[in-house]
Amino acid sequence: MTEQSRSSHTAERSKSTQKTWPIRLLCISLILVLISCIGASLLQTDFGNVEITKIKVPTDNGKWISGNLFRPKSASAENKVPLVITSHGYLNNNQMQDITAIELSRRGIAVIAMDAYYHGDSSPSNYSYNDTTIAEGMGMIPLVEFAYSNLDYIDNTKIGVTGHSMGGSNTWNTARYYGRQYNEAIAAAQAPGSDGGAEITAAEQAAADAVNKVAAAFPVSQIRASTQESMQEIHCNFGSNFGFFDEGAYRCVNGDGDLHDAPEAMYIINSVLPDNQKMDSTVEIGKMYGNPDNGTLRVVYNPKEIHPWQHFSVQSSRHMTDFFTAAFQMENPIPSANQTWLLKELFNLLGLIGSFLLIVPAAVLLLKVPVFASLKTPVPQKLPALTDKKSKLFFWGSWVFSWVISWLSFIPIGKLDQYVFPAVTDRGVSSWFPQPTTNFILLWAVFNGIVGILLFWLTYRFRGSKNGISPEMWGIKISVREFLKTFVLASCIFTAFYALVMFADYFFHTDFRIWTLDIRAFTADKLYVAFQYWPLFFIFYAANSIAVNSANRIEGQKEWFNLLICGLGNSLGVIILNLIQYGTVFLTGVPHWQAHWLRPLVIVPLIIQLFAAAYISRYLFKATGKVWLGAMVNTMIIVMMGVANTATFLPLK
Repeated sequence: MTEQSRSSHTAERSKSTQKTWPIRLLCISLILVLISCIGASLLQTDFGNVEITKIKVPTDNGKWISGNLFRPKSASAENKVPLVITSHGYLNNNQMQDITAIELSRRGIAVIAMDAYYHGDSSPSNYSYNDTTIAEGMGMIPLVEFAYSNLDYIDNTKIGVTGHSMGGSNTWNTARYYGRQYNEAIAAAQAPGSDGGAEITAAEQAAADAVNKVAAAFPVSQIRASTQESMQEIHCNFGSNFGFFDEGAYRCVNGDGDLHDAPEAMYIINSVLPDNQKMDSTVEIGKMYGNPDNGTLRVVYNPKEIHPWQHFSVQSSRHMTDFFTAAFQMENPIPSANQTWLLKELFNLLGLIGSFLLIVPAAVLLLKVPVFASLKTPVPQKLPALTDKKSKLFFWGSWVFSWVISWLSFIPIGKLDQYVFPAVTDRGVSSWFPQPTTNFILLWAVFNGIVGILLFWLTYRFRGSKNGISPEMWGIKISVREFLKTFVLASCIFTAFYALVMFADYFFHTDFRIWTLDIRAFTADKLYVAFQYWPLFFIFYAANSIAVNSANRIEGQKEWFNLLICGLGNSLGVIILNLIQYGTVFLTGVPHWQAHWLRPLVIVPLIIQLFAAAYISRYLFKATGKVWLGAMVNTMIIVMMGVANTATFLPLK
């Protein structure tokens, strides 16, 4: 073969690759998603030994609680099994409790992973947030009643409750609710006019036991409710798992998360000890006190973990399984060290990767459709190379400034939510902007978007225009018609992306996630909410796309390096914020930002999302020659990921 023919062959192969790579990448995306769905489903069903069904339980006044029911296939009316109801935290949904559901159900315990009121697929409440928490355990109490009366394969003497963070509060309130019922029944039995007078008869004791429908409670990341008074209302096997480095531990009596000498821990243990054995200084962490036979089992766990790590922890999973198998006195349980949930999470991660890999090839293929073909324009030339000190100073100075202002502005700008969205910040219902978590992120994003646009203009005004940079290099100019067509294209990509998520949810009862980074199916109300947030978040993602493609795409920089610094520029502000927060936690035991300790951890997923956003916007810029498609796609997908996974205070329709 001659050199000319060899060169021609190479060129043809290159052209063929250019034509086929979108299809190849799309196929890889779909294969990863399918492997994810099958693998995660097999593991969470214990290879077919557990049946998972969606439930929707009506409650009072037209409300409902949704969730996933994990039923061991061995459970029947003749072979009754224990039940544990588990509740997620304030910023999550039922899938965040998969670890509990998987590990208990494979040990023969039925599990209901619930969506609390205002979360997931559950309804709002007809009452205030605080009233709902206390009176109904955010829906946990109605679920106990439902299971007790309707699930014939459940052993009604072995119903347990657990939950993380807000779910831990729900657990406390549920256990105390039934404990108060028990106390009232005992008080009535001791009244002078009762059947036995001051003496409690066997029938009266049985009646008191019957109203106490919770046999075991295990709150996680929530111990402040433990007082001498509250423990008098607990009449069930009770354990607590609280992280040594929990960010909220500064609110404990001792001001930190060390439980070995904490009054809260001693209240729990002392509640079942005789007066001459009560502890006054320390408790033994992990030791089981009392007797599960009569509901006096008590244990306190204190793993060296932060708040959000407790629902993604091998150690905390061991504590949870040890407690419930002991509380229900299960014979020969699977050892708690034998866990499969982490492998399931790795399969979920494959789906997460696969779904994001869909975005670019889907866009490239849709751009071949005649209606969208006009959106393909030549990619503008890169900005001139950084050849002198001034140009390098402007480039790197603006890069540093962007993530520094992102870091410094997060807390102070976010705090403005109490003035801009006062009702929702106080957890009141609203038809507009009804998500407290999304609201403070929105304010921060809009502020940084405006700052980013101003920085871009000032850099061009005082440096770029004098050094060969022209607006034709930006890829910003677009007609109204083409802008609207771009929006339709972005909507098609969004639909294809979430079609994969809906497929996984409907056929396999799974989603795509790793730790707190989650893509979950959404209901119509969440789409309504997303439409409210998208226009304002677009300011941020448009500014970001302009920064990545119109300001930072430099001649002479290798593409991989340029994309890396763009991704880091997007994420470094959030990274630094959390390094300060958690560095302080690990060094001192308390967070740097205490009053707003939840806010840094809320945006941890943004580290990955914003890093990926730089790549998405760059590749879609190359596909269209404009900044707008990437900005729209990032807005739609990333905002919906947040909207679908947090508390939503919409009024009940």
